[in-house]
Amino acid sequence: MGSYKSVVMQNFFSDFSGKLPDHELELLLESAFHRRFPNSPRLSRQMIYSEDFSSDLDWVTQARIWAEKRLSSRVPLQHLTREQNFFGRYFEVGPEVLIPRPETEVLMESVLHWIGQENRGVVFGAEIGTGSGIIPITLALESRSVLRFLATELSPEALRRAQDNAKLLGLSSDAITWIKIQDRSDVTSTLLQWVQRSSKKLDFLISNPPYLKEGFGETEDQVEKFEPSEALFAPEHDPLFYYRAVASAASSLVEPGGMIFLEIPHERAQSIADLFGDGFEAVRVIPDLTGKSRVLQAKVSVWMK
Repeated sequence: MGSYKSVVMQNFFSDFSGKLPDHELELLLESAFHRRFPNSPRLSRQMIYSEDFSSDLDWVTQARIWAEKRLSSRVPLQHLTREQNFFGRYFEVGPEVLIPRPETEVLMESVLHWIGQENRGVVFGAEIGTGSGIIPITLALESRSVLRFLATELSPEALRRAQDNAKLLGLSSDAITWIKIQDRSDVTSTLLQWVQRSSKKLDFLISNPPYLKEGFGETEDQVEKFEPSEALFAPEHDPLFYYRAVASAASSLVEPGGMIFLEIPHERAQSIADLFGDGFEAVRVIPDLTGKSRVLQAKVSVWMK
């Protein structure tokens, strides 16, 4: 007969295997273990299938509860565990924010590569629509440069989540300036007011704006049901609304020679690139690991004033 540990784990997998993918079951176990033992190293995949941890397995009950709820309602795993790994760190998430996607790491790598090439002492950046705060927090923790950053967000609930994540990951309270966007129809105006109060324009502007067309089947039913619509869908009349706003305001916000970094939908990559014609140079579309167009970067022309 197997050990208590092996029987408990075998029962967990036998009850849910074939109903949920193994990688989901592993993630539920990892998160349940971390919730029970927050000061211990996170549970590795190897540990799940070994005897290398405590026989105290009451935390498996939590993973079982989550698995049953996942089966009954198809709620996202991240809404059950309240966390998502991004760029090697765990961020708290919930229904008020978009769940971080792996594709956004391509956006992060693009910005970090540019900052590294610039070799600046201080870099002044901003984001439109920060959500859970993954972008400014990751940049602040990964960049070797001194980063001044303005992070704007329309949703007050999302903004609080982002601030909580900054504290969770050890950033000082003044590392990022968190700004509530005042006007949904003009998402750049609040940021412009803050930039005008500063001593200089931005060195770069970054955004992963809403870009899906609602009602056109551009996302899974589960995503549409559980994640905030304002973070998913562009205004009905114009799916490029937020990209037009950035292109229009770029010269007022960003220094000549400064950069724009945007996550984009691959289906409309060319249409978005076309917005960054006059007044921009070195426009480049970068693919993700699947080969789909994922990031647009553009330099504000050095001839702009």
